[in-house]
Amino acid sequence: MKIGWRIWGVLILLWGFSLRAEPGEVLKLSLDECIKLALENSPQIKMAEAKVESARGKLVSTRSYLIPQLKASGLYTRASNLPEFKSGEMQMIPTSFPFANESTPLPPTHLHFIPFPSFEMSNTREGDIYNFKIELTYPVYTGGRTTQGYKASKLELEASELELAQARLDLVSQVKQAFYQVVLAQEMVRVIDQSYQVMEGHYRQVKALYNEGYVSNLDLLQVKSRLSSLRPQQIQAHNGLELAKLALKNILYLAPETDVEVVGKLEYQAKEIPELSQVLETALNQRPDLKSLEIRKKQAEAGLKIARAGYLPTVALFANYQWSRGQEMPPNDEVWREGWQAGVSASINLFDGLKTYGDMKSARSQLEQVSWGKRALERGVEIEVTSAYLKLVSARENVEAQKVNVESARENFETAKEKYRQGMANNLEVMDAEVNLTRARADYLRAVSDWLIAWVELEKAIGKMEVEKK
Repeated sequence: MKIGWRIWGVLILLWGFSLRAEPGEVLKLSLDECIKLALENSPQIKMAEAKVESARGKLVSTRSYLIPQLKASGLYTRASNLPEFKSGEMQMIPTSFPFANESTPLPPTHLHFIPFPSFEMSNTREGDIYNFKIELTYPVYTGGRTTQGYKASKLELEASELELAQARLDLVSQVKQAFYQVVLAQEMVRVIDQSYQVMEGHYRQVKALYNEGYVSNLDLLQVKSRLSSLRPQQIQAHNGLELAKLALKNILYLAPETDVEVVGKLEYQAKEIPELSQVLETALNQRPDLKSLEIRKKQAEAGLKIARAGYLPTVALFANYQWSRGQEMPPNDEVWREGWQAGVSASINLFDGLKTYGDMKSARSQLEQVSWGKRALERGVEIEVTSAYLKLVSARENVEAQKVNVESARENFETAKEKYRQGMANNLEVMDAEVNLTRARADYLRAVSDWLIAWVELEKAIGKMEVEKK
């Protein structure tokens, strides 16, 4: 059921983004605009941001245990067993002593009596009881629960912010790579279209020479065949461009039917590559995911201390002031009584069913998991950085080599055309030179794309990519 809701959420999101451009309008995006759009629209980033806000709220919540707590409470009760005095039958009580002396009783006519009501206490009165109280409490000592809990919440916020930074870094890396793939596809379309136009011009030239009787029909057929063979390459190049755009739109969370055009070029700018040892050191110190795991380790240590607090006593101060009415016997049941209390409370678990023991065992296990996870991630980072570094070095050498190859192929093609024009070379030499030039241009573009993507991968591996924040 959860997966279904997620799918509906993505469909609604894509529908919303499809409204960004009018039908038939081309959405032109630079690299910076693509990054900004991805950061604004990515559900993964939204979830990471929500996790940060949740950690902020939890920090506020745990901070409350470090300051005194003031509470007000009220209670209304309707009771049928409240105390009261009840009067019984009248009793005649003598007003004089019944004996004149020790042995002579007084006659009844000399005795005087007065009526006196009898009383008895009962608990059958029905009435209302009101209680209102304001109470202040402050935990003086909790065995480290409050302080370590607050520390763990602060660490949770720091770890969440680092995880958000890592999510942004990963997303920007994906956007850059997808963007460069689209630019490469556009350049490949331009190269193959240019090659087709050149071959069309060569075909017109050969046809003119054929009409004048300078070349044979075989030359014309060879050029026409080469021109026909370029058409499938054109179709493949254009299809590759559409697939690259689709991949980019998927990362940007744009509707598949959105017409997108990226604004950018594959340009090679030589950069100084730092030493591998320096890059590795930077990665181990700057990677957000590594720093996040280090914080998670401290958080697990705080959790172990919180679990250990189950063996320790808790001490708190308290003071209250209260008002009550209705519990006394009439007529005092209508009088409000007030008073205060203050004191110290202390408690310790003598036996909690091994709960603290289990909590400590679980906390130690979590700490061990984080420690081993950090070691594994450090090794993975070293491998990732080394791989990206070697790929970058290789890409730089390949670009330099392909640059020379393009210049050589261009000169060879111009020379072949001139020789063919002068009748010093045959048609196959011209076509071979054109094929070599097209291949050299395509190889150079791929080399430049590999160089740019290798830089992106190295920046991501060391965790120092500039990520635009909202």
